[in-house]
Amino acid sequence: MIYTLCHKNIPVLRFKLVEDDIREIISIENGRHIPVGLFYNYSTDISDRQQFSNWWKSRSIPASRQNLDSALESLGDTTIDHMVAESFGLSLSDHYWAKPDTCNLTWEQVNFFQNDFSEDVGKALFGKLESDNKYNINLMSPDNTSDGWLKKRWIIKNGERLLIKGGSGLEQQEPFNEVLASEICKRLDIPHVKYSLIKDGNDYYSSCKNFVSENTEFVSAERIYKAEQFTGGIWDKYLHFKNSCNRLGINNFDSFEKTICSMIIVDYITANIDRHLGNFGFLRIPDTLEWLGPAPVFDTGSSLFYKTPTNLLSDEKSVSSSEILARPFGYKQLDQIKLLPCKELCADLPFDRLNDISEWFENLLQQNERMSTERRSLLCKLLGERVKETKKIIIGSKSTGFTATVATLHGGSLLKFGELKK
Repeated sequence: MIYTLCHKNIPVLRFKLVEDDIREIISIENGRHIPVGLFYNYSTDISDRQQFSNWWKSRSIPASRQNLDSALESLGDTTIDHMVAESFGLSLSDHYWAKPDTCNLTWEQVNFFQNDFSEDVGKALFGKLESDNKYNINLMSPDNTSDGWLKKRWIIKNGERLLIKGGSGLEQQEPFNEVLASEICKRLDIPHVKYSLIKDGNDYYSSCKNFVSENTEFVSAERIYKAEQFTGGIWDKYLHFKNSCNRLGINNFDSFEKTICSMIIVDYITANIDRHLGNFGFLRIPDTLEWLGPAPVFDTGSSLFYKTPTNLLSDEKSVSSSEILARPFGYKQLDQIKLLPCKELCADLPFDRLNDISEWFENLLQQNERMSTERRSLLCKLLGERVKETKKIIIGSKSTGFTATVATLHGGSLLKFGELKK
């Protein structure tokens, strides 16, 4: 079948889809509205068809998603590729969709920002799809294009689109971490997505409103990153990101840099090990392609040693910032926060507002009936220590500047970015 990839109602390119697989790009209709990071000249080793196919498949639920196999079975033994095609590739993160040549649908008729959607896929992913509904499935759902490995689903409540996301392991700690991170951002005046806690039976979930609307869309750092060819090492990644922003016309990046650094500071306080290129980025207006600024901080659940056994939370090495992994601009938490210009830009953050955050988190964790008193106490103690440590790093000593800091990380020898190694 022939489809037209549209950006709202703007035709972008025509392609052929056979058995849920991209077989051919037929024509480019509007080059300005091609998804960010797609078809750049440096990707000569990969065909345009393969690049577009990779982009299209990246819109589907990842194979690592919790309960995915059982969900697909309950949905009639379907596939994630088929689910995306059946829902036109529609998302609640951006405004791209695939319009079949056989129909006269418009963006206004199909988008999930303004129209209702089926709950069948979300119920299946949560293991709650009624068995007698198996032969009357409606796959028109934004859940088909939601990323991440944790159990999640979209719902509509009082006209608002809400994302419900679960946790993992015995304690299901991630939803509590999300609520904590949004509270920290609130106290530090950092733009953020507000998370609330939900309990359903013996399970815990976080809930948040969609920060994208029918008038704005999210462009991930991963897409932005691909606007430039990356040839350096790990320590070059932040400079590469800045260069990619400039190439895309985000010319006032300097005015946004504090928000990026503030996010890294929150990640440091919470020991977030999963700030990857897909869960931060920028907002823009889809009609005009005007860049609005950084997206609010979101997706901070993989933090506060959520995978660390309780008996190791008192082990100094296990919880040391020099050992905790970091993403996306450094290998370790301590290195990354010093690599970025956090001292220069964020020394005015009101860290004193976090003086009682451990007590606040203690009250929140008391709602978690799955968590032991010992673990709760250790986590709150570590949180308090991380706040003090962060404050000392940011405002406790005179800043040395971005390039000098990088040199310090490598033994005081000032190197060019392309020469930096792990």
